[in-house]
Amino acid sequence: MIGTLFRNEIRMLLRDTRTVLIAIVAPLVLFPAFILVTNWVEEREAERLETQTYDFALAGERSAWAEGVVEAGLALDATGAGPGTTGEALLPGEGDDAGETDPDIRPADFLQVETETPDSLLRAGDLHLVVRARASVPEDSLAAGTPVLELHYRADSDFSRNARDRMQERLEAVREGLRDSLFQSVGFPVSRDEVATVETENVASAEREAGSFLGGILVPFLVILMLSGGSIVAADSISGEKERGTLETLLTTAASRSDIVQAKLRAIMAVGLAVAVVNVANLGVYIGLGVLDLPESLQIGMDVHTLGALFLLLLPLVALVAATLLLLSGISKSYKEYQVYFLPLFLIFLVPSLAAFLPGMEQESAIVLVPVSGVAVSTRALLMGDWHLSWGLASFASTALAAWLLLRRAEATLSNERLITSADADEADFRGGAALYPRHVVRWFAAMWVVFFLASLWFGESLGIRGQVVLNLGVIFLGGSVLILKRYELDVRETLQLHTPHVRVWPAVLLGVPSFLLVTAGLGELVSTYVFPVPDSMVEAFAEDLTGGLPAWQLVFFITIMPGILEEIAFRGVLFTGLRQRMRPWMAVLLSGAIFGFFHVSLFRLVPTGLLGVVLAGVVLKTGSLYPAMLWHFLNNLLAVSVQEGWIPLEADTAIPLWAYGVATVGAVVSWLLLTGRPGQRPPQPAGRPPPEPRRQGEAVASSSVASPRASP
Repeated sequence: MIGTLFRNEIRMLLRDTRTVLIAIVAPLVLFPAFILVTNWVEEREAERLETQTYDFALAGERSAWAEGVVEAGLALDATGAGPGTTGEALLPGEGDDAGETDPDIRPADFLQVETETPDSLLRAGDLHLVVRARASVPEDSLAAGTPVLELHYRADSDFSRNARDRMQERLEAVREGLRDSLFQSVGFPVSRDEVATVETENVASAEREAGSFLGGILVPFLVILMLSGGSIVAADSISGEKERGTLETLLTTAASRSDIVQAKLRAIMAVGLAVAVVNVANLGVYIGLGVLDLPESLQIGMDVHTLGALFLLLLPLVALVAATLLLLSGISKSYKEYQVYFLPLFLIFLVPSLAAFLPGMEQESAIVLVPVSGVAVSTRALLMGDWHLSWGLASFASTALAAWLLLRRAEATLSNERLITSADADEADFRGGAALYPRHVVRWFAAMWVVFFLASLWFGESLGIRGQVVLNLGVIFLGGSVLILKRYELDVRETLQLHTPHVRVWPAVLLGVPSFLLVTAGLGELVSTYVFPVPDSMVEAFAEDLTGGLPAWQLVFFITIMPGILEEIAFRGVLFTGLRQRMRPWMAVLLSGAIFGFFHVSLFRLVPTGLLGVVLAGVVLKTGSLYPAMLWHFLNNLLAVSVQEGWIPLEADTAIPLWAYGVATVGAVVSWLLLTGRPGQRPPQPAGRPPPEPRRQGEAVASSSVASPRASP
C-alpha cells in the first residue's frame, strides 16, 4: 500500500517542473557554474587590480612634506631599496632589508593628480586615494606637532581599497627607514640586523583551509535546496489537497493514515535525497576527480570514503527536513497559509546550519547534540580531515532523533479530524473572537518578531539604547498586545492574569531572583563553553553597548522597569495565556520561554533569556498572577545591571565557587516550593468579554411558547 501511494506521489512530483528544476537540475548546474564563475571572477579581478594605475591626490596643511614621503615610497623597488625622502633622514641603503615591501608592488602603479577638491573627487569615484597630511596635536605629549598621514579611500570600491593597501605598505616602509636612520644618527648601540623581528607563518595546509570554507557553506546550501524543493511537494501533498478536497477522498480508501503519512514523507524525502546525491556526486566529480580547474578555496582532497561518510551524515538532515515540511503542511489549512508559515521555518533551519561559522566551534563539543548544528559542524570537520567517528555518530543520532519525533508528530496531526479538511470549521470558527485567540496568538508574535527584527536592523544604531527600548517595548510589544486584546475582544484582567497572589509569593520571589540568576548564569557558562563558544570581547562589547553612557536612573528605568512591565504584559500575559488555552501547561511554559529567548536575537543570549522566560512563565503558572513575574523580571535585570555597573562591589575576575552554585540551586528549589496560587485558581478559559445578561425566566417561557405551542409553561 505504501509503495502504491509512493509511486503515485512520485508521478505527481515529476509532473511539476519546479521540483525537478530545484532538486536535480539546479544542483547539477549550480556547482560547476560556481566553480567556473569563481575562477573567472578571481582571475579577472586579479588582472584588473594588477594592471590598474591608481590616481591619488595630496592634501592638508603638511602636503609639501607629504609629497617627499610619498615620492620616496613610490620610488621603492621590490627589495625596498630607494633614495631618501627629504635629506633629513635616509632610507636603508642597498642590500638592507629594513624597507622590504610586497614584491607584487610595481613602482609605476600610482599617478598623482593636482586638484583643489580631492575629497569630492574621491566621493565621485574620479580619484582612488587622497593622502592628507596634518600635524598631530595630542595634549601633554612629546609628539605634539608630529606630521600625520591620513589615507582617505572608499571602502565600497575594490580599486580604492587596493590603492590604500599598496600606498600604506610603501609609506610604512618609508617610516621604518626614517626611524632606523634617526636611531643610527643619535648613536643607537645596535644595528637593525641585531634587533629581533616577528614573523608569522600559516601552518594550516591549503586543503584544511579549503575544507573549512566548503564545509561551512555546504550544509546551509543543501538546507536551502532541500527546503525549496521539498516545500513544493509538501505544500501540494497535504495543504494543497485540502484546498482541492482530495485528501478526504484519499482517507476513505483502504490505505491507513500511517501508510498515507509514510508515502508522503518518502516523496518529500526523495527530493531531499536527490539534492544530497547530486551535490555529493558533484563533489566527487569536480573535486575528487578534478574535472575542472578549481579555485584555491576548493582545493580539497576528496576520496570515496569521505564522500560516503558525507552522504550518510546528510541522511538524518534529509529526514528532518522532510518530517518538518510534512508536519507544516499538515497543520496548514491551505496552500496560502503554508506559505505564511514557511518563511519562519526557513529561518529556523538556516540559523543552526550556520553553526560551523561560529568562532571556536569544534566537533568535539556538545554542539553535536543540537539537531542540524551538529551535522553542520561535523561536515566541516570531515572536509577538514578532523573527523572523529564517535562525535560524528552523536551528531547523526541527535538529528535522526529529532526527525523521528517530528514524524510521529506528523502522524498524530493527520489523525486530527479538524486538520484534514480545508474548511477547518469547528466551534472556535463559529464563535470567533476570543475563541480564535489561542489559535492565532503565535502568528501575531511571529509578525511582531519580524517587525522587531527589521526595526533593530534598520534603526538600531541611530536610535540608541533608549530609542530601541521605547520602540521595541513601548510600540511593538505593548502596541501588539493592545491590538490582540482589542481584535479578539479579550477580558484584560483574565488575559493578563492581573490577580492578587498569595502573600507567601513575595518572599519566594526575593529568594528566587538571586538563586535562579546564579543558576542560569552557570548554565549559560556551560552552554558558552561546550555548545556555543562566545568570545569574551563580544560579551563585553554587548554589555557596553547596552549600558554604557546612560546615567543610573535611566539604566534603572529603561533596562529594568520598562522590561519588567511591558515584556511581562506581552510574553507572560498575552502570549502565555493564549498558549495555555491550547496546549498542556508545561508545553506552554517551554514554548513561551523559547519565543522569549528568540526575541532577543543575539545567539549567545538565546539560552540565558530563554531560561529566564521559562522561569517567569512558571511563576505565572504557579501563582496565577502576572505581578510576581513583573517583580521577578525587574529584580533580575536590576541585579544584573548592578553587577555590570559595579554598584555591587565584585572583582571582574572573581571566580564563583562550586558551592555557591549548590547553595543557589537549593535556594531556587525552596523558592519554587514557596510559590503558591491564589485561592480557587483555575486554568484560564478563553478570555473574552463577559457574555450578556441571561433573560429572565418569564421571557424564556414566552419565547418557548411561541416556538412550540405544545410546550408546557
